[in-house]
Amino acid sequence: MTDTEKQSIWFYALFPAIAMLLGWGLRGYIGGGPFGAMIPGCFVTLTICLLLGYKMETAALATAFGAIGIGFGGEMTYGQTLGFLRDPDTLGWGVLGCIVKGGAWGLLGGAMLGLGLSRDKYDRKSLILGLLIMVAAFHLGRILINEPKLIYFSNLEDRPRDESWAGLYFAAIALFAFMRTRGTAQELRVPLMFTLFGLVGGAIGFGGGVLWLAFGPETKWIGWWKMMELTFGFVFGGALGLCAYRCRNELRVSGQQGETPPPRWSPMLAFVALFMLMFGGIVVLRLILPDDFAESDAAYAFALRQLLGVVFSFTFFGAVAIIISLFSLHVAWHVAITLTFFHTVHDFVRDLDKIENFGYVWPMSVQWLVSIGLSLALGCAVYKLQNGHRAVARLLLIAIASCYAMACVRSFGHADYLNASALKLLIESHPSIIFVHGTFTVSALITAYFVLTKFPDEVDA
Repeated sequence: MTDTEKQSIWFYALFPAIAMLLGWGLRGYIGGGPFGAMIPGCFVTLTICLLLGYKMETAALATAFGAIGIGFGGEMTYGQTLGFLRDPDTLGWGVLGCIVKGGAWGLLGGAMLGLGLSRDKYDRKSLILGLLIMVAAFHLGRILINEPKLIYFSNLEDRPRDESWAGLYFAAIALFAFMRTRGTAQELRVPLMFTLFGLVGGAIGFGGGVLWLAFGPETKWIGWWKMMELTFGFVFGGALGLCAYRCRNELRVSGQQGETPPPRWSPMLAFVALFMLMFGGIVVLRLILPDDFAESDAAYAFALRQLLGVVFSFTFFGAVAIIISLFSLHVAWHVAITLTFFHTVHDFVRDLDKIENFGYVWPMSVQWLVSIGLSLALGCAVYKLQNGHRAVARLLLIAIASCYAMACVRSFGHADYLNASALKLLIESHPSIIFVHGTFTVSALITAYFVLTKFPDEVDA
């Protein structure tokens, strides 16, 4: 019996739960939006791959699927939904909205993770078609349900936000409907299980976590928003870990077999082009489109908005990134880890355009040089580690260490803190920093301890 087969059901739940708690806490701290949501997706998938003894090649695609899949939910807006919790008259509607949105997050995220872990059950063509259908269904659901605000969990009267939770439900259902036509019910069992566990874990994690905001006593030492994020991550990650335990016998086989993409460099050019389209294209559009474009009622403007909404959505970007990963082992790992880290850096440096943020200013050119430079350095480390001993364990450790380091930079990188009385000043101005960084540090150390002590015989590539 291998070390991974000795782990109890409790460890299967606890290890991913703590890793995702850390990832979700970091997501809300150093990189919001869908790219930030890749952090918990990356962490939890790598822990599950370790638990199941996945070899490096199969873990690469699984982690790309998991990181992007959890990232899909990050396109949803929920700030105004949480605002309902402050008023007893709208508390129930706010909690219901969070249950619906958390369920949508877990539904599609779990589906993607399940497909990535059982990738050997489907050929490349089926996965590509399924992903493209998923993108189309996401935007169909968004246009049919969310845009007309048929069911709306934000504020209609004060700066109404564009919701997309219905698009996530449409996407997951369409993805499963198509994949069912490409295989048997037994082959789809594992992805279906992860979808259901993700749905329940996401709904309970988010719907339950927001109760901290409603009923947490007023204190300057603990941020209840952060407690909400930590609770969401812990419950969601635990649910996915329990699902991995339930499906462990099938998945251990999947982790050691099936077609894996060769270590080819040519698809990397396609990924770089996609990256430039996503980040460079948005900058160009902001420069050339008029300020009142979004409010235009003209038919052509509406059609163009819908087209741009598809091309520059994370759903489209993530689906294409996974499709390219199917052709290259290198791209898969860089999508899973390097891209995740890039956004944590970029989210920090783009805040350096105003001196009041950190006490100093970096010009745009320097911001991009730092973002690209640090990401390239991590990418080189990822390339080296994927070919070394205990690859999956070491890649999880470097993913955690790099994101944790960026959280430290964001917390302690202010010019005012770089002096002898820095700690006193920091605690006086932001007392909750002790709880936040204490949680990050403890959960990171626990995760690292588990990796180093519980998986000494991890399968090498």
